[in-house]
Amino acid sequence: MNIATLKVHGDAEGLADIRDGLPTEPDHTWSKGDPRPDGRARIDSGFYLGVATHQDPDVLLRQIRSYLAECSARGIHFERSDVAAELRIAISHTDGETVVPSLDFELSDLRLLVDMGISLSIATQ
Repeated sequence: MNIATLKVHGDAEGLADIRDGLPTEPDHTWSKGDPRPDGRARIDSGFYLGVATHQDPDVLLRQIRSYLAECSARGIHFERSDVAAELRIAISHTDGETVVPSLDFELSDLRLLVDMGISLSIATQ
């Protein structure tokens, strides 16, 4: 399954402003000082938000576009000094597949990410 998740972290007040306008609730939240999976303390607050899930990469991209368009229409952007956002996309690939899945971003997709202040991370599993 291919998954797109938005990781947002930073100042608690800035995060609260953003969370108030989101179309969905975060899947996981943390606060400054909470333990990280590696045992160290978190240096800021944040949350993870499921954006899209689908086996077909084209459908996944359409879901991402739709979610980000909804955020943009609500006036949400992450280009602020007190928060940072990263769109994390995990692409599944099984050993038996003959075609490697691909994501074909359009220039308008990349422009939207830049305009909203969202960095991009793509990984295969």
